[in-house]
Amino acid sequence: MRLAGKEPFKGPIRTVDWSKPDKWQRRAEKSHRRFRIFTCSMSDFFHSGADEWRNEAWNVIKRCTNLDWLVLTKRPESVADRLPEDWGAGYPNVWIGVTCGARSSLNRVDVLKQIPAAVRFISAEPLLEAIDFRPHLDGSIHWIITGCEQAAVGKRRPMNLDWVRDIDRQCRSSGVAHFFKQRYGGKQIIFDSVLDDRVIRAWPGQEQVCPRRGHACSSAP
Repeated sequence: MRLAGKEPFKGPIRTVDWSKPDKWQRRAEKSHRRFRIFTCSMSDFFHSGADEWRNEAWNVIKRCTNLDWLVLTKRPESVADRLPEDWGAGYPNVWIGVTCGARSSLNRVDVLKQIPAAVRFISAEPLLEAIDFRPHLDGSIHWIITGCEQAAVGKRRPMNLDWVRDIDRQCRSSGVAHFFKQRYGGKQIIFDSVLDDRVIRAWPGQEQVCPRRGHACSSAP
């Protein structure tokens, strides 16, 4: 399913080809690896317009056990009523996240913390101001993504690297993985994840590269 903007003119559109996840699953099994799938990157999995076929999607997700599905939403209040009946404490291959790049969206994090999930994450992208996530880093949030706004020159809202530095310190002191996705470099957007000569690319339960490029260390403090 996909959306064009916040509210598409014709509503969410059901994806025609549902065969790709099974192909990815077979590849993952054969290679003894796990693949991560960013779900509905141009839409919202929990939009009411997708209610008609969401159960089909859950069935695909459930059987593709070697794929980790990263499901990001701006509608966390809609999640509980749209989970499958056998969800329990959460499917082990589903990560649930909310977009929160400004303090006005912190209420989404409060709702997210109440949702049972194997991994809960925050996407602070675009990061629009300094945010104190520490009250929420009590073990219920496992990952934070930061990054600047990906928009045309002239339309980009600024991102101060000090905001990223502060969130990185918050994550390290709480043992939460931090992934710094992109930053501004003049007119360019740079995707090297470098902050003060450190590559910040931590995943939940995995290692990141720090404190210098090419040196591995744990994401914990």
